[in-house]
Amino acid sequence: MPNTLGTTNANVIAQEALKALQATLPILGQVATDHSKESARFGEAVIVHEVTAAAAIDFVAATGYVPANRAQVDIPVTINKHKHHTYGVTVQEASSSRVDLIKRFGLNAAYSIGAAVVSDLCALILEAAFANKTTKALGAGGDGFDRKTAIAVGTALSKRGVPGMGRFMLLSPDYYGSLSMDLTMLQVMLGKGAAAVESGMLPKVHGFDVSEFVDLPENAENLVGFAGTRTSLALATRIPDDPGQGESNVSISTVTDEQTGLSLQVREYYNSTLATFNRTYTLMYGVAIGQAAALQRIVKA
Repeated sequence: MPNTLGTTNANVIAQEALKALQATLPILGQVATDHSKESARFGEAVIVHEVTAAAAIDFVAATGYVPANRAQVDIPVTINKHKHHTYGVTVQEASSSRVDLIKRFGLNAAYSIGAAVVSDLCALILEAAFANKTTKALGAGGDGFDRKTAIAVGTALSKRGVPGMGRFMLLSPDYYGSLSMDLTMLQVMLGKGAAAVESGMLPKVHGFDVSEFVDLPENAENLVGFAGTRTSLALATRIPDDPGQGESNVSISTVTDEQTGLSLQVREYYNSTLATFNRTYTLMYGVAIGQAAALQRIVKA
């Protein structure tokens, strides 16, 4: 029979990992998403829906509250990626450490999957798909990308009619660090208290929720970051339909983050011959390009 205690522990760890994942990789919740804990077939097409911004209109007594036409962006996404992180702990490894290795490894598992998803999103940021860009080189001291440049990025989006709500900015470590060096930003962080400075996490900058991604690719186009709104990119996630479900020699469960709806499948089994405990965190997903005008590339040259 499946190890109930092990499964419960795995789900608790996965829940913690999902929360940490959203904190470290917020971009996963800033693009248009269709998360589901339901299973899907590999290669299945999913339509990610995102409602565009709307404007209020004047009340006219003669016509009353007239319904306004609303626009919805439908982005087709193909579930064509299946990533997992599997680890095993042997009896010798477990006996040689007082640290709970199963839990320690588990907390890193979700991040590895999340980082793979973000990398695939970043791979879409090419000039052929997103023509609009802001060019900014760093100085010899690593400075140069500052709040003034972030404002210029925001202005470019606004001139194209991109709404100010829900704007995000993802930067490489060098450019995130450069923005952090800006004295204006330091004053803002000091105004929020010592904790803001100690954390090293930037507050909202000119309407952008700013984060960094250590593995942001240059895509052979000197890409160092990008900024936009939800409709620029789409992400759909599903759980693999595992034929081992219900078998006595494996435990398979699904863990969902209630805030975002993002789910992971957790698989566990114990190899009694090799005395190895194995755990897998896995996810199927797809990414796609949305509205090109809703994103601004940031390049260094």
